[in-house]
Amino acid sequence: MYPTIFLIRHGQTEWNVERRFQGRLNSPLTKKGRLQAKENALKLKKYIDKFDNIKIFSSPLGRAKETVEIICNELEIDKSNIIYDNRIMEFSYGIFEGQKVEDMLKTEEFQKREADKWNYQIENGESYRIVQKRVKDFLDEIKFEKGIILVAHEMVNRTIRGLYCNYNIEETLKLKQPNNVVLLLKNKEEKILT
Repeated sequence: MYPTIFLIRHGQTEWNVERRFQGRLNSPLTKKGRLQAKENALKLKKYIDKFDNIKIFSSPLGRAKETVEIICNELEIDKSNIIYDNRIMEFSYGIFEGQKVEDMLKTEEFQKREADKWNYQIENGESYRIVQKRVKDFLDEIKFEKGIILVAHEMVNRTIRGLYCNYNIEETLKLKQPNNVVLLLKNKEEKILT
């Protein structure tokens, strides 16, 4: 059984707006993205009485770091308490990174990936199967924690939710998480915090 997880996606980035694949590359948060991080911090404040027993984990990529630092500032949590973990870094899009989504949709590589998203490994990138392995390793390591705040990315969060809630592959691949949504994962179930 995994601990209670407050699961957050980084705020909107410039490349989200431009519809570019980010993966391991980075683009800064937009003004809206910084506001989303603040709003997500306020949602956490409504559901967590004390932050003493909560550990904070984040992807080390810039957009997640910027988001988690904004959240810590809003909640008056010492930023030195943030634990950055490479296992919750975003899915590596390999040769697609930095490219516009509409341009890549037409490529043979993208079509191969679409035919088997779970298993297909993008050139110089990852498959969901690879991501699930590193995410499971992370979740198994934190399973004895009381509760955590986790700031990461849509594809990684999708995989975390699939493992946590025992979703099958098809259900997992359909999961979405907008930048302004905080999910509570508890007792193998998830709900949106408002």
